[in-house]
Amino acid sequence: MLKVTFLVLAMLISIPMKAMAEDPLDLDGFAFPQPAASDLGKAYKLWATYYYLPEIQEDSGTIALRDMKGQELGPRLTLKHWCDTAMEGSVKINYKNGDIKTFNYQGVTNDYFVDCKSIFPRHTGIGKTKFREANGVYGDGLDDYILSPYRTLATDVTYITPGTALYIPKARGAKITLPNGRVIIHDGYFFAADKGGAIKGSHVDVYIGVSKSAPFFSWIGSNESKTFEAYVVKDQKIIQDLLELHSIK
Repeated sequence: MLKVTFLVLAMLISIPMKAMAEDPLDLDGFAFPQPAASDLGKAYKLWATYYYLPEIQEDSGTIALRDMKGQELGPRLTLKHWCDTAMEGSVKINYKNGDIKTFNYQGVTNDYFVDCKSIFPRHTGIGKTKFREANGVYGDGLDDYILSPYRTLATDVTYITPGTALYIPKARGAKITLPNGRVIIHDGYFFAADKGGAIKGSHVDVYIGVSKSAPFFSWIGSNESKTFEAYVVKDQKIIQDLLELHSIK
């Protein structure tokens, strides 16, 4: 009996399991130094909106998250929660048993359409969205990048290339209180790691994690007339550190 127990334990240990991703916010000190002029390259005049990660408790909804093959991924959401998830591109679900999972945008198909017109009248196409389980705690961006709150930018990839680090002077010194009560003072550095269907040209979208508003960023005007300066970062150490924050550990 003892041998059997040890054998079962050995078999369980040998089963490959999905590694727990580290929380980028736990790794980020937001303490990069103010750059010298020689550390900055091309200047952009941009305007910004922001997007976030809906965080919900497991609910008794009826609308399933489905993958590209139409298979259910497990959770069923209310119409409001489902449409919010499709609009933002991801969702964090806290299950009643204590599990936490994040699901991410995967693509669109014409089957299993969800009618979001009553929630987002101007964005009815989001009802075609399909999902997958995310690699990152807060969801995934382009390629192998994961999202990092207050760092990730979604950009027009033909205008600002993914992997570009940007310094935004107006963002430096912004005070941010995180959901867990931790207060950070932003250093002004960001990283292009995502894209969005409505993000064109000089428009960038700032990712703010599970927060639902960004009052701490006065430069995020959500209006193309409210522009600000941004500069390409040339400091290779900062670029590498931002890349690490956007990589699966």
